[in-house]
Amino acid sequence: MRYARSMVVVFSLWTAAACASMGMNSVQKLNQLSPGMSTDEVEAILGEPSSSELTEDKLVQKYSLHQNWKGFVPYFMVFDKDSRRLEAWYEDEEGYQRSQQQMGETFAPLLEGQGGGNQGGAAAPAGPNDPDLQRWITGNYYYFSSSAVVSASSERSLTLCVNGQFRATGEFSASSAGSWGAASQGGSGGAWTISGNRQSGTITLSYGGGSTKSVQYRVGSQQEQTMYFDGVLYAYAGAASCN
Repeated sequence: MRYARSMVVVFSLWTAAACASMGMNSVQKLNQLSPGMSTDEVEAILGEPSSSELTEDKLVQKYSLHQNWKGFVPYFMVFDKDSRRLEAWYEDEEGYQRSQQQMGETFAPLLEGQGGGNQGGAAAPAGPNDPDLQRWITGNYYYFSSSAVVSASSERSLTLCVNGQFRATGEFSASSAGSWGAASQGGSGGAWTISGNRQSGTITLSYGGGSTKSVQYRVGSQQEQTMYFDGVLYAYAGAASCN
């Protein structure tokens, strides 16, 4: 798909609510905390909490703070119920670890077959192929979404090279008002073929380990340079950079 415009990033905002604690490596803001701070002073540093709960004598506020190479991690701020002064804060490591297994079972972007993506040499093309259509759709495609509801973000890229090779990468991190958080990333590559027309059709991805995946494509908007891959809206991000 030959477009002249530069990359358009697709944002999918699942809610309009803001989450001030979602900055990159925002866990460093904990260094600014000190016992005795008021709830207002803590919020001035970390932003609004994702949840608050009153116990018999404590006010517990939940934050989801980003930590490099780990993702969003749940932290609890413990205040005196009456004075609203900060007494302690701690990471919910058990909840974070528990979420890793949970999200590993439920999160599956366009990375199936990545375990064998670079093993056993180059993947052999599978499925019917239209060379003219392949030249037309070649390029780099990008997807990004974020949610303030569960403090989540997902980023994916799909590069279709004119030489019949592809690369797919993905990164995901999330946490919620409950006691869980997760992060994962990965990548894969191999060969690809295409059949259909310039409106819709099927792309077959062949991984180095021998597995294949069929991806349905459909043009979203030529004006906005978007394309649906398996129902997920990607933006055209320019010509493919291939070896």
